Amino acid sequence: MMEIRLMSYGGLKDITGSDALGFAIPQQAVSVTELKELLLARYPALEGKTFRIAVNERFVEGEFEVGSGDNVALMPPFSGG
Repeated sequence: MMEIRLMSYGGLKDITGSDALGFAIPQQAVSVTELKELLLARYPALEGKTFRIAVNERFVEGEFEVGSGDNVALMPPFSGG
């Protein structure tokens, strides 16, 4: 079992119920793809939402491995100006 710090921004914060919380994962490490599946199981309202995942302030995807103690951010689409 491992725990990550899950941070949510924008409308995603409304879905997770907090801008930062601990999130327990039954494995010692998971890929970003597996993490998304776990998030969808816990927060079904994320289904169909567009967001990216950042781990330790770096956008990641696919088979990137998330480990214990990592800071994971759910980032909605945003634009600059």
